[in-house]
Amino acid sequence: MKLTRLKRGIVVALALAAGTAMAEETLKIGAPQPMTGPDAPFGDKFKKAYGLAVEEINAKGGVNGRKLEVIIEDHQAKNPLAATVAEKLITQNKVLVLTGGRASGQAMEVASIAQRLKTPYLVDHPSADAITAKGFEWVFRQNPTGSIYPEAFHKFIAEVPGAMPKSVAVVYDNSLFGKSIGNATMAFLKSKNVPIVGDEAYPVNTLDFKPIMTKVKGANPDVLLMVAVSTTDAILMTRHAKEIGIKARAFVGFGGGFGVADFAKQLGPLAENVFSSAAWSGNPNDPLTKAFYKNFYAKYQIHPHEHEVEGYSAIYVIADAVRRAKLTGNLDSDRDAVRQALLATDMQTAFGKTRFGNWSGPLGDQYTNQNVNSRDHSVMAQWRGGELVNVYPKANAEAAYVFPDPSKI
Repeated sequence: MKLTRLKRGIVVALALAAGTAMAEETLKIGAPQPMTGPDAPFGDKFKKAYGLAVEEINAKGGVNGRKLEVIIEDHQAKNPLAATVAEKLITQNKVLVLTGGRASGQAMEVASIAQRLKTPYLVDHPSADAITAKGFEWVFRQNPTGSIYPEAFHKFIAEVPGAMPKSVAVVYDNSLFGKSIGNATMAFLKSKNVPIVGDEAYPVNTLDFKPIMTKVKGANPDVLLMVAVSTTDAILMTRHAKEIGIKARAFVGFGGGFGVADFAKQLGPLAENVFSSAAWSGNPNDPLTKAFYKNFYAKYQIHPHEHEVEGYSAIYVIADAVRRAKLTGNLDSDRDAVRQALLATDMQTAFGKTRFGNWSGPLGDQYTNQNVNSRDHSVMAQWRGGELVNVYPKANAEAAYVFPDPSKI
């Protein structure tokens, strides 16, 4: 009898110890990001965004009593390395879920690894349509796809009197990001019978845009559209376009390098009035977004934009899913429980509404687990006095747009 009681006591003690150990163990989120190399500024943006979200959540007791931890692994903006670090995070660091990626090429690698190793992956910024058009049930995305980025620009030229271009030149990089956006906006313009007088693809990290921009100048486009996943490309092509003397009514970028503070810092006055049609930074009139802007600036003395709000909100979406999942301590089953919880997500974040579903995109891509509110999350922003501010649609505007560009007049 005493021995039986002793055995029961040992079992209870072990169970309590296991429960205590699980409660003390952090909930690990893996994030492949570029922390060195030319794309390091992007990695730093997401590191700050994740850090603020984790700090806020943990200060309120974490998730079901457990602290969150984000483990960032540097992929240096190299696609093969992104696959390597994603696998390391899953198999060695034993993360519960993945986020991050940075660029579309790297995210495709991460998505393939996540699918193969059955680990949920919440894409926070990479936008190539293919990422959520492969039928991967372990991959989710809250931000708009690349083909949705131009939709704010499309609305702008369709709704603003006199804004429909008489002709356009499109200059885009040959990455998944660049081709997705370039093809989407050219398809729309062709449907409106707008002449495309320039269709120029270039390699990422091009060192000299003068030959391309000289050719574009000869075509005399009414509007110049530019796509660059790389910040240095966005800066250099804009500099060369303006120095060569292209006189367009509007210079329009599409996120990527056009949404980074370095764009205005490096270009100075040449950045003024350049548009960016891309994923929005959240509705500035929404209380959640306002609070995020305020808290982010207070912590880092940096005004956040699309990348920061995407990264910050992704952590909250993951935290919400983990809170609803029934975790057992078995990593494989816990990962599936988080995947199931993500499927049932329906929440408001600083980025906007998030609910995942399967639907058809602008170019006919069949999405799996793509945020069904994506088409509401594209905005026209414009560089004004060194700050990128929302200008269209009016409901999300922080300032009135300047159009046409005064340099054209």
